[in-house]
Amino acid sequence: MKLAEVGEEVKDATAKEEAKYFFRYDLLRIPIIRWLFKLRAYQFIAIFPNFLIFVALMYAAFFGSPVGNSNLAILIMWIVWWAALMLVLVPFGGRIWCQVCPIPALGEWIQRGTFVGVRHKPIGLGKRWPKKFDNIWIQNASFLMVSSFIGILVTRPWVSGILLIILVIILPIIVFLIFRGRAFCRYICPVSGFIGLYSMFSTLELRVKNRETCIKHVGYKDCIRGNDKGYGCPWFEYPGNLNRNAYCGLCTECIKTCPFDNIAVNFRIGGEDLFVDPWYGIKKRGLDEAYKTFIMATLAILYAIVFAGAHPWLREVSNVLGGKVAPLIGKAIHVPFDKKTNLLIEAFSLQNYLTFLGIILVSTLVIAPALFAAFAYLSKMLSGKDVSFKRVFINFSYALVPISLMAWGAFSIYILLVNGSYVLRILSDPFNLGWDIFGTAHLKWQPYFTWAIPYIQMAFIVAGVVFSTRAAHEISLRMFDDKKAAIRAAIPIVAAVLGYALIVIHVWLGGGVFL
Repeated sequence: MKLAEVGEEVKDATAKEEAKYFFRYDLLRIPIIRWLFKLRAYQFIAIFPNFLIFVALMYAAFFGSPVGNSNLAILIMWIVWWAALMLVLVPFGGRIWCQVCPIPALGEWIQRGTFVGVRHKPIGLGKRWPKKFDNIWIQNASFLMVSSFIGILVTRPWVSGILLIILVIILPIIVFLIFRGRAFCRYICPVSGFIGLYSMFSTLELRVKNRETCIKHVGYKDCIRGNDKGYGCPWFEYPGNLNRNAYCGLCTECIKTCPFDNIAVNFRIGGEDLFVDPWYGIKKRGLDEAYKTFIMATLAILYAIVFAGAHPWLREVSNVLGGKVAPLIGKAIHVPFDKKTNLLIEAFSLQNYLTFLGIILVSTLVIAPALFAAFAYLSKMLSGKDVSFKRVFINFSYALVPISLMAWGAFSIYILLVNGSYVLRILSDPFNLGWDIFGTAHLKWQPYFTWAIPYIQMAFIVAGVVFSTRAAHEISLRMFDDKKAAIRAAIPIVAAVLGYALIVIHVWLGGGVFL
């Protein structure tokens, strides 16, 4: 495609896109935000405190209390951080967590050979990421792998400590020394995948102010290759063609490097990321993203059953350490508690692990896609249009993004309000040293606002149905050139959304959690 053709495509798409925004405001108009994002040291200033927090969590995981509900690492990672992601950061900030995330920090600092400055020759091999892996299948696999241990990650501090060491130290250093940019963040990090998916539904976006400026700027692209003010996009994106949040990590490098001051960070209402096809040069929709949707939608239900449902057998199966069935490691090393190391060492149950892993893989990769495929096939038939089943299947999968995010919201508000008193207690004695910094170290566990939780959860689910119904309608209108055909095609997808919502409601309100 010639450059002039790209320009026409971008201008036409921009005209369509602008009409769909209910509200849009460039936050870089605010002087303090503009100054911060253009500041070379901003990324280090934003990341380093979080890096220190994660180091503290690693220490607490191994040397704090061995009991999950009394350990700083467990409570901050799996209650505070997770709830913050699903309730605030992702819905309202998109990939704002990626901007301040300490997980890739050590690897990136080593690769760049500097904490703040600009040094374009990377330390390491500087290889390009293989084109055949330009997708999020590895992220899908890494998230499923982490999920298979969720039963012990949230109860055994040392297991979370090992995960932190792998994610914050070992894996980033290896990947950053082999590949250029933030290949780790874009293609491997288990957290990045679902943040990218749900960021397309968020109220924050990074876009260019005027795409004609980008098209006319022929030659050296500072935003891609970098200059003396910053690096080329470490996420391998071209801001001029961005129309989705999925793979922009909000790292602010393009804000620093753009010679035309053509970058905007918009607070928006009514963004179109879920509805539109990516523009030229931006990764296209694919089965990898569709399956990420099925993975997240299914695990929102499965997690609710494991941690809050009336099915203790599933909770028992998820507990792959200290299980009653078929320990892989014999009783020779089975000791309840080592006071010297503060570690709880238990036997590993292979049967429990394989059972729980099987439940996760079959439900997320087989059952959920198969059920959705049936609804998608019915949509194709009702449309009466010659649109490929694969396109219908992939495009309509994005309609599940809002409702599945709201299902995670329902889960997150539950774990936050039910377990919040543990957090207040641990803040006074974070390392199990007998401190009482805020006078809450002896606070007894008590859930907060339990009477309100079902109503909040219902509000989440109803909102999810509304947003997903709109998404199904908009996606259908863009796929089919006939309005009546589009409405017919959207009906089965809306039915699928309603079915999913009813399952979530049953798990929380009819499955023994509250009723």
